Amino acid sequence: MNSLVLDKNKDIVYSSFKLHKNGLEAIGEPSFEQWEECGKFIKKCEGAVHFWIGDWLNYGEKKWGKMYAQAIDQTGYDYQTLANDKWLSKNIDISDRSENLGVRHAQQIASLPEEEKKFWAEEIKKEAIPVRELKEKIKQRRKELMPKPEIPDGKFSVMYADPPWDIGSMVLDKWESPLEDKYPTMTSGELENMKLPEMAEDCVCFMWTTLSTLPQALELLGKWGFRYHITITWDKGNGWSMSGFHRKTELAIVGYRGILSNVIKQEGEYIPTVFYEAKREHSKKPEIMYKYIEERTLGNKVELFARNKRDGWASFGNQL
Repeated sequence: MNSLVLDKNKDIVYSSFKLHKNGLEAIGEPSFEQWEECGKFIKKCEGAVHFWIGDWLNYGEKKWGKMYAQAIDQTGYDYQTLANDKWLSKNIDISDRSENLGVRHAQQIASLPEEEKKFWAEEIKKEAIPVRELKEKIKQRRKELMPKPEIPDGKFSVMYADPPWDIGSMVLDKWESPLEDKYPTMTSGELENMKLPEMAEDCVCFMWTTLSTLPQALELLGKWGFRYHITITWDKGNGWSMSGFHRKTELAIVGYRGILSNVIKQEGEYIPTVFYEAKREHSKKPEIMYKYIEERTLGNKVELFARNKRDGWASFGNQL
């Protein structure tokens, strides 16, 4: 009895076992082979259920419009779980799914560009890749494919940097969103050894760091040849909670070489050490920080890891 059927109660009957919402029961005395087959079936269901739900939701939406209210009633899953499943199934074509590609694998590749998504789906088909190893492989390949930016010419008095900290290796994986299209990160060693623009004898560095990466940031500031001066705190208005703390701030540490007063204006309004600006998209830093730097510092300015060019600044980054 290896075929799947539904009994009068609409419970699943497979390989001499009945599977219902409260558990599993044997029908008669199943053989070892039937017991084994049922285990394989359960494993297949466990790995596929979120793809099933996503495909089911996508079909319902295409046929009748958004179906979240009905889906919540039918499945008991909350809205966010259903939305994640729907997004995942929509972004991983059924032809790209395989025995080796589970939901957690799909979460790692679903937001990649189409060519990269196809590449990794084929790699996973060839061999089973543990999720953690897949994450590292994707990260390494993205670095290899990323265009190498050229160091801007000139000598600069102000450096503004938002390093792509490798936060994933410093916090628990469960706090990472698998559905975010994160930028390529750099290890502490890569950051320490990267080539920097030429800096003036008197210069200042504004470096962003999360609360988790503060020790690494202070060390990096020193490795880059700057002496720590002060910390600026950005209140984002919201954030995530962990270990009893609501983490809604980020920090910009400030370091200098030479004489700080030759770079930071000593008259007029000072740069505040705490300010509020509502958080925008992932990793986007506050616009007001540019205003503080432009109005309160002297000399040529360069932004490292820049995503957009800015008038009056030299920009250095592989996402320009």
